[in-house]
Amino acid sequence: MQEGKTSKGACIRTLFAGGLEVKEISAITGIRYNHVYNVVKNEVLVHGLEVETSDRSNENSKKNQILVMLEQGKTVTEISKELKCMYNYVWQVAKAGGYTGKKQEEEVAAKAPKKGRKAKTA
Repeated sequence: MQEGKTSKGACIRTLFAGGLEVKEISAITGIRYNHVYNVVKNEVLVHGLEVETSDRSNENSKKNQILVMLEQGKTVTEISKELKCMYNYVWQVAKAGGYTGKKQEEEVAAKAPKKGRKAKTA
């Protein structure tokens, strides 16, 4: 990019049209990633371009790991420690998945083995 001859946006659009990714354009030009991303996103929207997306799958996402562990009956605290993530995040995932509240507590209590106490008789 030559100083003063072309705008940053024009340079970004040219490099994008040449097949470079946002990260590569940012590194080559020295322009902040966010700026490059916004110019590219606008270009895609304005011209209705199709963009290849990465093949990231949600199968191994932290959220799915949490949901699987909740299904196995693990507590929020156990999951938080095992996955080394924030307790609050695990709790939010559990709440969104319907694993919190009285219904869940009752299910856990029903599955738990009974203590050796006998009921009092009158």
